Amino acid sequence: MVKIQYRLFEDIDLLKTATTEEFERELNSFWGFFELRINDEPIGFYHSNEIEEWETGGEVISFWFYILMDTIKALRCSDVVTMHIVGGMSFLEFRRKGETLKVKRAVSEKIFENGPEVKLKEIEVKEEEIVFDNEHIRFAELEEEVRKKCGMFIEEVRNLNEELVYSSCVQGLIDELETL
Repeated sequence: MVKIQYRLFEDIDLLKTATTEEFERELNSFWGFFELRINDEPIGFYHSNEIEEWETGGEVISFWFYILMDTIKALRCSDVVTMHIVGGMSFLEFRRKGETLKVKRAVSEKIFENGPEVKLKEIEVKEEEIVFDNEHIRFAELEEEVRKKCGMFIEEVRNLNEELVYSSCVQGLIDELETL
């Protein structure tokens, strides 16, 4: 099972009234909660409860969608793809066997020194660095969930403020989604 949940955590009133130029100058991304769930294993952070005063949404939603779409594209031409998890020191390794993906999550400070990215190779880690291993999902299920939730996110932005759809951030997501 693959499930994505996200929730905008910005000043919604600011987003509703921002021009494209203001958004790109002051924010240029959408912050909130984002969780990718592989079977029963959550990656990222999401909750649907009322937001408390002290809470902050620490995930860049648009960046999560970018890196997930890059991972899907890479899996079309490689049997092993490693995806850095946004905002952390861990990664997911996808091993493709036909239409099935075996997923491993591990932690390593050394692997991604240049920031989040997708690599077309296997990365070796010590056993104690593995968070989970041997989760199996269908490739088509991952692709379908990313397409569906990214499309929903774009529509949510459109409904919030039509002008934000013309920002480079959202236009980039639209372009990536069309090439997926």
